[in-house]
Amino acid sequence: MKKILLLLLIVVPVISYTQEKLIFEEVIDEGDTNKGELFIRGREWFDENFKSAKDVLQIQDKENGELSGKGIMSVEYEWRYMGKRKSFTDVSFRMNLWVKDGRYKYEMTDFYVMSDTRSIEFGNLTSSNETNVKFPGYNRKKLNEMYLSIKTGAIVKAKAMIGELKLKMDKKSKSSDW
Repeated sequence: MKKILLLLLIVVPVISYTQEKLIFEEVIDEGDTNKGELFIRGREWFDENFKSAKDVLQIQDKENGELSGKGIMSVEYEWRYMGKRKSFTDVSFRMNLWVKDGRYKYEMTDFYVMSDTRSIEFGNLTSSNETNVKFPGYNRKKLNEMYLSIKTGAIVKAKAMIGELKLKMDKKSKSSDW
């Protein structure tokens, strides 16, 4: 029996997949802008970008300079069935923003492909370009193509949102002038 187990360990390789969460983060210097002003700018950005009932700002701690919320973005992706087709799926994410005098840090993470009646639940978006999801009627290649298309679309949308955040954080807030 021991010989069979040893033979199986030698013949059948053990494969370990390590997949890291998809994360966007950066610390940005804002010169002499104070913490209160940066907090107001961050809050305005959340107000402008978290508009639907599905988007929720969960933490608004001005004293500690923290804003945190969960959002959902609609991502277009391609898939093949008698030619190329396009569909949309929702991808949820978490956005964290911390402010201090003269600088702020953002972190966008926990990207999760949600399912509905039309789409496959791919789960978390990771550093891998392949998925471990199985779905009846779809081969591995097709699932990986769909996953990569969704991941690419989510990355493009996330980078656009981050670009908007940087612009917002660089401008004087609307409510600080009154």
